[in-house]
Amino acid sequence: MTTKDQINILNDLLAKNYDAEKGYKEAAELANSNRLSIMFGNLAQQRYEFGHEIKSKIKLLGGLPEKGDTIAAKVHRFWMDLRTLISSNTDEVVIEEVARGEENALKYYLDAARKLKIDSSTYEMVERHRNRIQQSLNHMRELEEVMA
Repeated sequence: MTTKDQINILNDLLAKNYDAEKGYKEAAELANSNRLSIMFGNLAQQRYEFGHEIKSKIKLLGGLPEKGDTIAAKVHRFWMDLRTLISSNTDEVVIEEVARGEENALKYYLDAARKLKIDSSTYEMVERHRNRIQQSLNHMRELEEVMA
């Protein structure tokens, strides 16, 4: 794998983290529960930090970090807004949509990890992020069960 390939993979993950950060900020605003709002705010901060770590790695590799939303994320946030408007249990819907977003993030991270050299520091960073995303997804699934 070339350095350029690594930079491209990291820029894709960077875009996904921008998307997740914005999605979590929106989820924090949509949540009725103060506890959920704080939790989503903390997760937005986590993704912000992931993004900065990825940007640093891209620069270290000699690349330029890209900025911007993905179209898929904009559609997902629109869908979350729409479902929240028509749902009687906003928090349940927000948790469900956040879990869906985490599942997608996990897929992107798994794909990135498969492409990277296992013994690289980039791979280690991606795996660390992926593990944290898996923990968040597990927590969302537990919350879904409690609210069901």
